[in-house]
Amino acid sequence: MKKINIFMAIGLVLVMLVGACTSTVQSDFSSGTQNTGTPQSSEGRVVFAVTDAAADMGDVTSVKVTVDSVKVHSETEGWVTVSSSQKTYDLLQLKSQGRQELLADAQLKEGTYDQLRLDISNVVVTDASGSHEAKLPSGELKINGNLFVEANATSTATFDFIADESIHVTGNGKYIMAPVVQVETKSDADAQIGNDNEVEIKGGSVRTNIKVGMDLDGNVGVNVRVPSNANITIDSSGIVKIGSGNAKSNTNIGVGIGTE
Repeated sequence: MKKINIFMAIGLVLVMLVGACTSTVQSDFSSGTQNTGTPQSSEGRVVFAVTDAAADMGDVTSVKVTVDSVKVHSETEGWVTVSSSQKTYDLLQLKSQGRQELLADAQLKEGTYDQLRLDISNVVVTDASGSHEAKLPSGELKINGNLFVEANATSTATFDFIADESIHVTGNGKYIMAPVVQVETKSDADAQIGNDNEVEIKGGSVRTNIKVGMDLDGNVGVNVRVPSNANITIDSSGIVKIGSGNAKSNTNIGVGIGTE
């Protein structure tokens, strides 16, 4: 009888131990701490910056560009809004100070994004006669390029506007801005942001480095732009004409360019 009692006691202890282990595993699984071997979704930091590399623009002393939003696109995520905070940048001031300024600092899901987009709502050019609203062929500056986001790493995207190639004066003294931009993206970079939103980028691997432009139809791409010597006029109905006599192309960009 004593031997039977001993075996019964040992069996009871084993049952209690197995039950405790099973309870622990179930508790861990229900709380999400159970390691199933499936990787969790990860994010990386992306810093977006704007600067300007314009040459001397004569009487033009300021080109203020208002950016309403910053977006990126991937095949898996579609369009993702990085920032919807409206900000205005004086491109010629950035040029004179030799600085890059913050567009957005965000966390994005890791992966490759194939398009970058700035939504621009307003451009104001200041010259010797005052401030003038410049019209954009399109408010969407949509650029094809690779932005590679890695988990727990920093990627960057820099939009270097070239204002002297972007701004055009029509034959009747109005301004059009058809952006020309040098775009560079990097992965595994070091990005520091100062108290005044100045961005300093060091190191990293270059993923995209292209110069794109916009034509009068709003198309954006490499080797696309409005020729610097184009004879552009805007009539009273808002029709943009290139060339003299019979226009080479006509594009309706809405209302005429006004003066503020």
